[in-house]
Amino acid sequence: MIAALVPIRRCFDFSGRSNRTEFWSFFLLAALVAALSYSLDNAGYWLIGTDLHSWELSSLLGDVGRVVALVALMVFPLPMLALTVRRLHDIDESGWFVVIALVPLGVFVLFPVMLLPGSEEENRFG
Repeated sequence: MIAALVPIRRCFDFSGRSNRTEFWSFFLLAALVAALSYSLDNAGYWLIGTDLHSWELSSLLGDVGRVVALVALMVFPLPMLALTVRRLHDIDESGWFVVIALVPLGVFVLFPVMLLPGSEEENRFG
């Protein structure tokens, strides 16, 4: 299975480990979906002209962008949380370390940790 889609299948699995490839490919997928929804939502500003057809098209693209964003907001948070916990397990850290992301600017502390290589041998999480 494609590494970016594995976290969606394992969205309720907070145990075990996930490697850097799985984490960053899912992160990239989420970023691409966010960029797509933002681009579609703002397409109206690029396409607005004087004729009615461009207004209808820009309105339709904006609606599609908002639907994509809504679906992404319903699908991505839980798999990303579970994936982050499993990634922390891979570097032999507690999953509770993810709470740092809730602190202002805590994401900037957690980001470099996600870049660390996982432990080669068995650790306490598998």
